[in-house]
Amino acid sequence: MLTNIRMALKALAQNKLQALLTLLGMSVGVAMVVIVSGLGRGAQLRIESQIESAGPTRITVRSGNFVPSAIDTGGQQDSGGGEPSEGSMPAGGGEDGMDMPDVEKDAAASDARRRIRAVRRTQYKSPPTPLSSAEITLIRNMPGVRAAAGEVSGNASLDPAANLPVATLRLAGFDPAWPDMTGWKLVEGRLPSTREHESGALVMLVTRAVGHQLWPSAATPVGQTAALGGSMVRVVGLIDAAGDTGAGTIVPTVHVPNGIAQRLLRRNAYDAITVRTASIGVTSGVARDLGERLRVLHRLPENMANDFRIETQSNAALPMMGSDPRLARAVHSNSKEFEQASWEEMAKSLRRAGRTFTYLLASAAAVSLLVGGIGVMNIMLVSVAARTREIGLRMALGARTRDVMLQFLVEAVTLAALGGLIGLVLGGVGLFVTEHGFHWATAVSPVMLVVAVAMAAITGVVFGLGPARRAAQLDPVIALRSE
Repeated sequence: MLTNIRMALKALAQNKLQALLTLLGMSVGVAMVVIVSGLGRGAQLRIESQIESAGPTRITVRSGNFVPSAIDTGGQQDSGGGEPSEGSMPAGGGEDGMDMPDVEKDAAASDARRRIRAVRRTQYKSPPTPLSSAEITLIRNMPGVRAAAGEVSGNASLDPAANLPVATLRLAGFDPAWPDMTGWKLVEGRLPSTREHESGALVMLVTRAVGHQLWPSAATPVGQTAALGGSMVRVVGLIDAAGDTGAGTIVPTVHVPNGIAQRLLRRNAYDAITVRTASIGVTSGVARDLGERLRVLHRLPENMANDFRIETQSNAALPMMGSDPRLARAVHSNSKEFEQASWEEMAKSLRRAGRTFTYLLASAAAVSLLVGGIGVMNIMLVSVAARTREIGLRMALGARTRDVMLQFLVEAVTLAALGGLIGLVLGGVGLFVTEHGFHWATAVSPVMLVVAVAMAAITGVVFGLGPARRAAQLDPVIALRSE
């Protein structure tokens, strides 16, 4: 095989111009495959990211249960003033004689009946169990959870020696997972490392507006310090937090690791825990499962109400205070169906549209590969015609038909594979220009790179098989007599 590869490279070197043109055609086809796959995957990831940022993939857990009795997002229902209870409709038929759906076969109705028959939770735990690292550990180990982060916030007075325009800062504590969960963008400097979070390093992040408010004469807030609790806290990064400038007329907000925030605020518990689920479709299921697990962790008996509050993005946007209890209860009890039927269907539609776009571009890439394959067949046919005497000499010296066929097939595959490797480089350059020049979303999959080279090699086999068979079927006597 190595001998065939050396002979193939030598043969290609004898026809440099033809080989170069063929390589160009094949490399363009492979580059199109790489660019199309990068654009399609990038668009898919951006669509999913936008859906997740807008859709209900965030769950917030807080200590204490302050939900009105007629609205319990965990499913514990109350009659709320005498109106008909949820699911009380008879299963046999309606008042107008119309047949009603079988409750036993309807998942929503069965779930409503289960909640109605559940034990009434009339006891309340006071004070509620504070949120701690135990809850975060529990949440992070749950299926369907992508990330979880605790939050601690409060005002802290600056030391007199701080020499800053304000006397108080609002500390917003965050965990290492928080920047990715909320989409923070690092403008300058760096984010605190995991080790700094664990050791309680005296570092903080600020937005541009807060940096200008605290250090108006400084060119950049990175590297500046603020005296808090007898310690100097240093700014290590400038961030762009979407929707949060952090600046206020009186108390600006700075972001510090939770360990520092808890120490300076003299608190051990978290104000809230934010959970990011893996996808929109599992948010309601994760919220329900989380409620059951937290009840076990907090050791709450069956007749005791939750001493925590779990709120999804959908429930946060739905009517609560000031609404008719019957409307609020009906809407909240069907939030799971809302999330699955609305957001998940939207996600599927956008993904289908993205796949259709990718398929259309992939068709163009396939045409480019087809043109490259025709170029491979052309140069191999020319090579067979020009080397007829060589083929006859090899056969006369004992070369078998399959040896001659393998020789030319290896030449075709080598030519296509070289074009594929050059195409990978061209495709990488094209994606770089597309992302940084046109600011389009791109993403490279290592699997797709391997597939692109494999497609080039397969193209070489398909289009080189005909010329190879033609060379192998030559009559040695006639081939030796040819000029």
